[in-house]
Amino acid sequence: MKKLFTSKTTWILIAIFAIAIFLRFYQIGAIPAGLTNDEANAGYDAYSVLLSGKDQWDNFLPIANFVGFGDYQPPINRYSMILPISIFGLNAFSVRIAAALAGVLSVVVLYLLAKALFNKSAALFSALMLTIMPWAVGLNRIGHESNLGILFLVIALFFGLAHKTKKSLYLAAFFLALSMYTYSAYMLYAPLTLLVILSVNYKRKIGFSFLLKPVILFLIILLPIFLQKNVASVRFSQVGLTNNITSIGLINTLNDERGQCLKGLSPIICKISNNKISLFTTTFVKNYLLHFSPQLLYTDGTSTQFAVLPQRGLDYLFSFLPLILGSIYLLKKSKQKKISYAFFTLFLLSPLPDSLTSGGNYIRASLMIPFLAILDGLGIYYLFDFVRTNKNLRIAFIAIFTIAVVIGAVPFFLNYVTYFKNNYAIFSQYGYADLVKKTVFVENNYDRIYVSRHLNDTKQYIYFLFYTKYDPVKYQKKQNVDYSLASDNWLSIDRINNLFFVQNIPTTEELTEIPDQNKILLISNPVDFPQDVKSVFVVKDKLGNVIFKAVRSSDLLEYDREQKITLK
Repeated sequence: MKKLFTSKTTWILIAIFAIAIFLRFYQIGAIPAGLTNDEANAGYDAYSVLLSGKDQWDNFLPIANFVGFGDYQPPINRYSMILPISIFGLNAFSVRIAAALAGVLSVVVLYLLAKALFNKSAALFSALMLTIMPWAVGLNRIGHESNLGILFLVIALFFGLAHKTKKSLYLAAFFLALSMYTYSAYMLYAPLTLLVILSVNYKRKIGFSFLLKPVILFLIILLPIFLQKNVASVRFSQVGLTNNITSIGLINTLNDERGQCLKGLSPIICKISNNKISLFTTTFVKNYLLHFSPQLLYTDGTSTQFAVLPQRGLDYLFSFLPLILGSIYLLKKSKQKKISYAFFTLFLLSPLPDSLTSGGNYIRASLMIPFLAILDGLGIYYLFDFVRTNKNLRIAFIAIFTIAVVIGAVPFFLNYVTYFKNNYAIFSQYGYADLVKKTVFVENNYDRIYVSRHLNDTKQYIYFLFYTKYDPVKYQKKQNVDYSLASDNWLSIDRINNLFFVQNIPTTEELTEIPDQNKILLISNPVDFPQDVKSVFVVKDKLGNVIFKAVRSSDLLEYDREQKITLK
């Protein structure tokens, strides 16, 4: 085994890293097609800071969080976009390049982590699995803050679990604290990870008093978060288990069940059998277990992933057996029992943030990615180690493994750059660049342009800011801008100059009250207009389907009058 890899390790590593770079950077500005609203929001904030030193809400160099859509996102991701935007301009490529680079670096650090914890062979397999994992590839190709969070987490694990020096604990605490400035899921997970790391080092008899020092460093780095608006509490109030739309439906069902119960049984019995505590406990457990289901990981995936992956498992089907064997190897065969148990504990804790908000969100559950990659790699190593003494079995294993990787990874990526690029473009908000271009072209011809959120509730205003490179200083002062704040802290931009962002376009009755109908333009999903009404322009998706239609108010009213005359 050692002889096999020693002479070839460098070339194997180069090949793995080259594949990682290719999978993450190939046509990164065009695939996924379009730009998610989170990417556009982060990119415009970075652009605003680059030109003025302030975010889009007029805050000077935010340290703890950016206001954004009212979801108060941690800052590091936005700052990581500033240099690429300054070089390449404000576009999809510059918004995504830092995330892709973080993905490649995560492969490098994960190799070092697995090598230090186990051996070089297991590390190579682990690095390869992270390199080609669909979940990781898809996530690394969008400009989301979770990519930097994963990188900082893997670095923290490298220093916290793989090294035995006192200095390494400071570095582990430092990078865990940094992860809390990348993505809100780490607000819960990073402190838990630090506790696990410190407990392992305490058992190494480093000393309890010394372990306080990394904690102090950790808390000092987090002071800006403590002193400013609590990012985690605001975000949890928007997507938490007791607040999201799904949970509201669950509560309505609970109330119905309790109502039926009260018709025949006593209130005490009904409260015991139907209550929010049992409801949300059951939902949380269900959410948690879903993260380990074959459906999520290997067959169906989750509907939330369509902006980065087509409908498929988040990992390869052939990874199922290696994951099981890797877990067995970790808990039974590994010589470093304390480290192995700590690693597996962190793996089991990784779905917690997502379980408190939903079941299987591809971003919030992304903390699982590095653990899955290492366990997959360990399982493959375990199989290889089992047959290594028999030359024929070893050759057969290498052949079967190579075929499995090729059959899994090549069709996935070919599908990703063809079918996914076109058929799933609507999920990454493809069409807004064209919509903005066409709207700006005719903007001066109209006093009012209504842009409807109906069936396209994606905070459209951010695309107008992004694609027009709207003057950040002007927008910071909210000149000719109307906005409102919802009860759950979401911010709504209702108007920018003569662009009105509304839930639904005005009705024909409302339109008749407006003086000059030729000066009103209505933009919405085609279903909101009669099929035969004359359009100013349309916007199509990658498949040629019309996703936006612009209609002059006067043309809509004229069509409505003609239809009424025809009916008479």
